Amino acid sequence: MTIAEIKAQMTDAFIANETVKKAYNLQAGKSFEEQFSTVSLENILFFIVATAMWLNAQLFDQHKTDVLNILRENKAHTPNWYATRAKEFQFGHELVAGTDQYDNSKLTAEQIQAAQVVKFAASVEADDQSVLFVKVATYNNNVKQPLNSAQLVAFTAYLGRIKDAGVRITVVNSPADDLRLEMDIYYNPLILDNEGRRLDGSDDMPVQKAIRDYISNLSFDGLYINQSLVDKCQVVDGVEIAELQQASSRYGVQVNYRPINARSRPYAGYYQVTDQNLILNFIANE
Repeated sequence: MTIAEIKAQMTDAFIANETVKKAYNLQAGKSFEEQFSTVSLENILFFIVATAMWLNAQLFDQHKTDVLNILRENKAHTPNWYATRAKEFQFGHELVAGTDQYDNSKLTAEQIQAAQVVKFAASVEADDQSVLFVKVATYNNNVKQPLNSAQLVAFTAYLGRIKDAGVRITVVNSPADDLRLEMDIYYNPLILDNEGRRLDGSDDMPVQKAIRDYISNLSFDGLYINQSLVDKCQVVDGVEIAELQQASSRYGVQVNYRPINARSRPYAGYYQVTDQNLILNFIANE
């Protein structure tokens, strides 16, 4: 409910009151706004009360959301708990003796954020639930990257300190999975040229940008979907038909690419697509 709606409920009840009608000599059939100036004391008071009520409702809603998030993310023995704790790791800082917590009382928010080098994390159970895979990545120059060797050693030791007894953890700290795409782009020749550049000169790579935007904005360890990629290309001005010819991926030391049938989840938690792996065939749709 908006502030205006809350205020309207109060003012409607106010002008409907018989005592108020007589005291203010109100006319039947006229609204509160028609009989009270916007700068009147009554209008200002109703606005203040409505704003306070709205703000109180917002605070309660946010409190409910925060409590639910805390319960969901911090419940022990769940993958979400490990992913949350992974992002709380502080490189170069020791845990308080006998606990799984840091003493940040003498640190600024900026110092804490700088020490938290794990910017992305996801936890996935093995099919037989014998191992918990914790996928992690950091963020440098707006690009997801693996932790460096020193960070990885410290992070692995940190997990060993905070994990529950008996839980076997394997850290996945890998470069992005390689994604290879080939698409036929049927374009409007009044808007794009045969290399996908806008004829008005405003953008030389609108389709490439749309594809990379889709890949980079996938949630960490999120599901890549062929159809969603096509949909992203279809909304580019000048693209009339986007047809995916093939999509495949590989990770780690694999040499061969494996076809992606409809959807795929990256081993490393994220994808990259290089220029040589992005093959776009631009065809005039005449």
